[in-house]
Amino acid sequence: MIVFLKIKNILKRELDRYYEPFTSCSNFKTFLFNLFPILGWLPSYNWKNDLTADIVGGITVGVLQIPQGIAYAILSRQEPIVGLYTSIFPVFIYIFFGTSKHASLGTFAVVALMTGLAVEREAYIPSDNLNSTLLPGDQELPSPIDVSCALVLGVGLVQFMMGVFRLQFLTTYLSDQLIAGFTTGSAVHVLVSQFKELFGMRGLVKHSGPGYLIRNVFDIIMNMPNANLMCCAISFVTMVLLQCGKEFVNPVVKRKLKSNIPIPWELVAVILTTIFVALTNANDVYNVKIVNKIPTGLPELSLPQPSLIPRVLPDAISIAVVVVAVHLSLSKMLAKKYQYDLDAGQELYALSFTAIGGSFFPTFPTSIGLGRTMVGVESGVKTQMATFFSCLFVLSVSLYFGRFLETLPMCVLSAIIVVALKSMLWKLGDLPGLWRLSKIDCCIWMVAFFATVLVDVSEGLIIAISFALFTTILREQYPKWHLLANVKDTDEFRDTQHYQEVIFIKGICIFRFDAPLLFHNIECFKKCVEKAYESWKSSPEFNSVYQNIQNFQPHHPGLHRDPILSRHFVIDCSGFTFIDLMGVSALKEVFSDLRKKQVQVYFASAKIPVRDMFEKCNFYDFVSKENFYPTLRDATGIARLRQNKFGFIDTPRAPEFDEVSNVTNNLPNH
Repeated sequence: MIVFLKIKNILKRELDRYYEPFTSCSNFKTFLFNLFPILGWLPSYNWKNDLTADIVGGITVGVLQIPQGIAYAILSRQEPIVGLYTSIFPVFIYIFFGTSKHASLGTFAVVALMTGLAVEREAYIPSDNLNSTLLPGDQELPSPIDVSCALVLGVGLVQFMMGVFRLQFLTTYLSDQLIAGFTTGSAVHVLVSQFKELFGMRGLVKHSGPGYLIRNVFDIIMNMPNANLMCCAISFVTMVLLQCGKEFVNPVVKRKLKSNIPIPWELVAVILTTIFVALTNANDVYNVKIVNKIPTGLPELSLPQPSLIPRVLPDAISIAVVVVAVHLSLSKMLAKKYQYDLDAGQELYALSFTAIGGSFFPTFPTSIGLGRTMVGVESGVKTQMATFFSCLFVLSVSLYFGRFLETLPMCVLSAIIVVALKSMLWKLGDLPGLWRLSKIDCCIWMVAFFATVLVDVSEGLIIAISFALFTTILREQYPKWHLLANVKDTDEFRDTQHYQEVIFIKGICIFRFDAPLLFHNIECFKKCVEKAYESWKSSPEFNSVYQNIQNFQPHHPGLHRDPILSRHFVIDCSGFTFIDLMGVSALKEVFSDLRKKQVQVYFASAKIPVRDMFEKCNFYDFVSKENFYPTLRDATGIARLRQNKFGFIDTPRAPEFDEVSNVTNNLPNH
């Protein structure tokens, strides 16, 4: 009955949250300002101090959006112009709903890769020419952009449901190490997928299924003699230009000019190689594959195909989780650094509205970009207004300058992607240090990496999350336990293995179990108690010394009830964050076993949820409340008083816990 009442109260509280805005004008106004944060920050925008910084920062980010948008559109198996649309329309929608001042939404390598895998599975794509038309026999298959828009809508719906049910906490299960291993493994997929265009190869066989990446690498190695030498040369020069420009030229320019605005070397590479191919006619003479026609003007609105959503729903869930996890972690970090409030729940709605609105345009899923965001921060971005100028700049390029990029070599886009992956792939060098710090976290990283590389991206994410949860269970299954002692000249009790200046109390053992006491670790708990008892039994502190105190007046009401044992075992319950029914049964069994060994048992520092569970389970009928104390100091103090008062006298009654009856009562009769 109590459980149903709690569920009813929770449901009522959640429903109140949704109808309360419509109960009064002031509540509705608050609701609108929360739903549209732009209503709060735009009227108070500091046009004098922030406008210039936002214009410069927004254009700087927009310059990066152009080559990245085109490159990642190819990675997501879309037309190049789709990457520019993805950097405009969904990003513009975020301005109205987002609370992060610095987040730069747009294309992201991992999300583009996951999109491309879904598109390859569900749509027909010619093997060597993305711009070719569908064959007559493939008319029943959806087009790549139809699959992409359905995927975008699916991602938006998943994120919207996460916002409605406040599921942003789920991203906490994606630890930094899991995300790092997953993104690094995804970066390997992206890297291998770019070798084909990087070397100008044609006619490679498509592979799918677990281990397809290994087969792709084998095919690329076997086809190296067929590589296009001009594509190889252009790719090599582009990567050298990007690497030298970013690593050597930009720091010098920043130091000399005292400017935080970096030179956009990706855009420089795009312009130079486009001019080179146009002048040399390399696409015809050397068979260098180019972008070809890029349409100008605004795209037409179209409805996503709802029938495709069930087919791409698993991909949508994976992408939504990755987008939310990366977005919230980076946005929270920047909000904390620059001291402004970030509403995580509102960010879920902002991302969902961004995706749902973007699905009516030819786009693919968007995500925050670490590189772009940090460039924007360094360029002086102050508010979301910078996003508006970024969208405006990319829009002007797509409307008026797209046709000048028709001779852009595809190998240059691949080179840009490969150089952008450097920071992700460099995380492999962090493994030795991570292994020294935490072997479990290192294992999570490696499982996420190898599962993603050897199986597939979406499946790798599921395997990584499952393994991370398994390690959590494993750590609670076999947690650490400690024997405590009094730290010299203090009232504190600490682990005897980490403190040297400690005082052991004769005849008193203090035990702590660092984990919740649940069904999966109660056997470990009982074994740890037994080990602690054996360790205590073999120590000099096992036997107490009787001291007769004259005229002793006890200050605890329990001192006159029953004769008290001379050996006392104190269980520090501070490590029990919560406890279940089997945990309570385990405590009864431990209490009974120790009393049979002539040992009095105390419980100290129990948290409120644990004490509430004791009340519900009638634990105090089995163990008197006089055995419970708020602190270790109180428990050990009473134990010493009882030693001094009663010496080695045993108690006439030691309650026995019937474990067989407890188990059989919880099993079905048939």
